[in-house]
Amino acid sequence: MIIVSEDEDESDSNPLLFLRQPVHDSVLNINHDYRYLRMGYYVSAHAETFGERVTPSCTEIMDAYRNPLLIEKAKRNGLQTSDYRLVTSPDGELGTPVMMFAVNPFTNNSMKVVRSSSRLSGMIKKMSYDSRFPVSLHSLTGEVLEIVQMFGESTNEEMAEFTRKFYEVFNIPICKLIVQIGDGGVILNHCEPALKKEVNWDIVRDKLHEMKQSTNKL
Repeated sequence: MIIVSEDEDESDSNPLLFLRQPVHDSVLNINHDYRYLRMGYYVSAHAETFGERVTPSCTEIMDAYRNPLLIEKAKRNGLQTSDYRLVTSPDGELGTPVMMFAVNPFTNNSMKVVRSSSRLSGMIKKMSYDSRFPVSLHSLTGEVLEIVQMFGESTNEEMAEFTRKFYEVFNIPICKLIVQIGDGGVILNHCEPALKKEVNWDIVRDKLHEMKQSTNKL
């Protein structure tokens, strides 16, 4: 397996060098940002072009980073989620408070919390780029937390079971999860890139060491 990462201590290739070479082995793509048309996405697309298996695949990336796809896949696999509504304009009855997420390939870390109905129309217009892209609305019912997930682990011990299950379902090595904590437990609302400074790279290195040791024993 080829490990492609910006972390030079653990990588077999950095992303820019990897993209210049043919691929003849499976690839583990370690990046803090896998959004469409970003470096992390290009690495996975490059590996797939050569017919090699890559983690995460482009399909897995799209499933995690497009809010409606994330919620539907999570539901099918037993993760608790909130209901959502896709809108492109503020027509109809839309209650508050809500969490809002942009559904387009250009916006990063898009979460907005709107508690006032008077602000909702303007926020939908702004986040939809004047009705060109949908916006995903989630009811706000609990405490909102941001959790950085790294190979199923996080620095929040109370989220350990949730992040483990998320990684099993979505296969994204590093990401930030937006969740709500309520009486029913942890509710998944969104997945987005983690900032590089938010990632505990010691956890990432430990996980990679475990993988390498496991592979060497085979």
